[in-house]
Amino acid sequence: MKKQITFLLFMITTISLSQSTEKWKQYLKKEGERKFEKYYFTSLENAHENKYKIVKKLDSAFCIVENENLKSPKTLKKVLPVNNLWKLPSNFSNHKEEKQYIIATDSIKALLTDLQSINISDIKILDSQLVMIKSDSKKIIDAIIVLNSVASISQESLQPQAESKITDQNFTVNSINKVHINFPLLTGENQTVAIKDDLFDVNDIDLLNKLIPSTIQSDVVSTHATAMATIVSGLGNSSALGKGVAQKAKIQSSDFLKIYPDEMSTLQDAVTQNHSYGTVIENFYGSLANAYDAQLFSNAALTHCFSSGNSGLQGYKSITGNFKQTKNSIVLGCIDQNEVIMPFSSKGPAYDGRIKPELVAFSTQGTSNSTAVATGIITLMKQHYKTINNNALTNAMTKAILINSAKDLGNTGPDFTYGYGNINADKSLKTISENRIISGNVTSGQTNSHIIVIPAKAKNLKITVVWNDLPAEINSNISLVNDLDLEVISADNTTFLPWILNPEMPDQPAVRGKDKINTIEQVTVETPSAGSYGINVSGFYVSNTAQEYSIAYEYELENQFEWNYPVANDNFPYDGKTVSPFKWNSSFSGSNGQLSISYNDGQTWEIIATGINPGLEQFSYTPPEQKFSKAKLKMTIGNTDYISDSFTISYDLNITTSLVCDGTTEINWDKPAAVDAFNIYQLQGDHLAFKEQTTNTNYTYTDGKTYTVTPVFENSEGIKSESTLQYAQNSNCYFELALAELYEENKIKISAGLFSLYNIKRIELVKIINNIETVVGTIDDINSKTLSFIDTAPLKGSNKYKINIILDNNNVISSLLLDTNYLDNDLFFVHPTLLRKNEELNIEAKKEGSATFYLYSVSGQNTITSPLLSKTSNISLKNTASGIYIYKIITSSGEVQTGKIAVF
Repeated sequence: MKKQITFLLFMITTISLSQSTEKWKQYLKKEGERKFEKYYFTSLENAHENKYKIVKKLDSAFCIVENENLKSPKTLKKVLPVNNLWKLPSNFSNHKEEKQYIIATDSIKALLTDLQSINISDIKILDSQLVMIKSDSKKIIDAIIVLNSVASISQESLQPQAESKITDQNFTVNSINKVHINFPLLTGENQTVAIKDDLFDVNDIDLLNKLIPSTIQSDVVSTHATAMATIVSGLGNSSALGKGVAQKAKIQSSDFLKIYPDEMSTLQDAVTQNHSYGTVIENFYGSLANAYDAQLFSNAALTHCFSSGNSGLQGYKSITGNFKQTKNSIVLGCIDQNEVIMPFSSKGPAYDGRIKPELVAFSTQGTSNSTAVATGIITLMKQHYKTINNNALTNAMTKAILINSAKDLGNTGPDFTYGYGNINADKSLKTISENRIISGNVTSGQTNSHIIVIPAKAKNLKITVVWNDLPAEINSNISLVNDLDLEVISADNTTFLPWILNPEMPDQPAVRGKDKINTIEQVTVETPSAGSYGINVSGFYVSNTAQEYSIAYEYELENQFEWNYPVANDNFPYDGKTVSPFKWNSSFSGSNGQLSISYNDGQTWEIIATGINPGLEQFSYTPPEQKFSKAKLKMTIGNTDYISDSFTISYDLNITTSLVCDGTTEINWDKPAAVDAFNIYQLQGDHLAFKEQTTNTNYTYTDGKTYTVTPVFENSEGIKSESTLQYAQNSNCYFELALAELYEENKIKISAGLFSLYNIKRIELVKIINNIETVVGTIDDINSKTLSFIDTAPLKGSNKYKINIILDNNNVISSLLLDTNYLDNDLFFVHPTLLRKNEELNIEAKKEGSATFYLYSVSGQNTITSPLLSKTSNISLKNTASGIYIYKIITSSGEVQTGKIAVF
């Protein structure tokens, strides 16, 4: 009777679980195989209700649980025993060759013993719970997944690759230029940023004194790592593009070839780490994703920033590297200066449908660069929060602020291309200053309500909640562990749910609903009514004691306008070269504006454009000509003028190095008509310092340092031009070119072009005959960079010359040897007349015209006949025997020249 009841209970469990489980039947053991098991199949609801340990989420309804204390299956409710196939990765396939696998375990000691017992000896221990082996698929299925010490198996790429080409900067796109005006004390001082990459060039003039030495830094120095460090905290010594977001921050470097998370103790107090690299497109939650989520959950103040990848042309789900499938990190795509996604920027969704990338930032060169921009902004946010509150800004709060302050792009609400939008650094910092942030914690079944008051005439209320979630188990089909729900209750008791997306239809716009997969939820209300709003955060399921969360919120007031670029101290173009759109914030709707510019402090205005929609928040303008001037912008909406700060219009002066010779460097630059003078700056220590002012367009120095120049006009200073490069000594020594050539049939002209006239006393022409040098010409009055001499008495045959420049200190700079042939009365110059077998015979004609070359042996036998169709010809003597030969050249007009050559 007891057996019958047990069987009946088992059948009821089987029937109840069989509904909607067809796709997981391959994991269930056949009835005859069932016995005392470690792992079971059950519903998520049942696992939550009975607090079973979930080791793999299969979908939103079912999971695999572990029989932790090896209880009798009779005490486990509504479960079915499973085979070991669930341990395999989703990308597993049959293969005979050995491939790399990563095995997770709860006991590394037991796993090593088990692997050695089945003759696997090539084992690499990755950490206390992970090992790497190589195996074919048959051994994986037959011998490895059956081991109790094996918790899961994954196939992951561990070879990182950089994800940008060169440094590019445009701080206007992410409102970093406004940060430098509104928050001048936020420079990254006393902040340390970790960059996981190769080592950057510590001698780069934008990164002097930046490195905090580390035991985990790479031995390889790369331009990519240097570019990332420059974007994060460059000093700006090289140019506007060398200026970083957090200029005074220091940098800790770690080797990205060690792709798993660095130990916290090795980060040397850095709380933000940049990861501008990827592997291959990986749509699963592997050991790397698990490891990074675990580190972030255990270290609430730490933030990891990942580039989404440059594989966007492959479409959706193109994120490069499973470590970017984490829940607690931030993944960045990239946009151009018009806030349009770059086609190569990798897209989401994450493997389980979550929103990826979370955000975008500027770069036209790669998501590496946009990620470094975000890392720099986060560094300033953490500095600002610590200054105000004397404690650390958590990762969850960092994400909530960034996401809530971002400008929505693409479809309304989040999407899988732009995520939650474009980072706005200025708004993020204002959120911290104005304390529009809320923290709390919640348990399963609990709801917390937070009240905010919305004033009259408010628009675009936005509320975002973020939490650092527990890591999911490796290979989980759904990564969410703790599920919180957000809803907003308006003053008139209307309920607003967060935006959600359908990953099966990634192009579709977001709709409102309950979110069951993301650790970020956002509610927006376009026209909120005035009064109290309730922000309700509920713990639908929380596996641990309580789940911490962070909320950020903002709203606009209607009919507001604020300039973003250019603002005070900005230059247009932003880097002195590349025109970037004018930008502003606006909450106007239904009204158009007129854009004007003034070059005389608002006394007169020139209309640029009319009928501008303020809601576009940018306007592309290319000036008809280059100006060097102070200027203001004006947007007129209705009867109100919104006038910008005074800003500078100036351009890069295109510095060139004309001389690097004899210990002296000379630089030259453009002379715009409106510029009165030029300020010279010299690199002193790790910064550029004013040296002197000049009205010249050239400057010489002998100290070998780095220099730059700025234009001075209207009692103000323009943008610094790109600084001088360091050249090897004597690499640019006066002579741009030098040559000797026949002139008027019986003369030779020797000409030269010079880079510089600096410090030249005189110039001499030297003729060389039988290795004896004789000065045959002198120029004392030197006022041109081009010069020439005429030799009126050249010798028949080869004539050799050189040009000597005598400097004021009597040092002599010589040109290369110049050699030309003078034919005198000969029709042709034939050389060499003594040559080796297979060497070519060179024939130079005195004038244009065709001729025929004949070569005869001393016995009169014709060995070669060849046409001469140009002034210079080469005759191959291949296979010609040694001996004396007679040549004859007959022109088309019947003229003849003969001679002898010897072949040996």
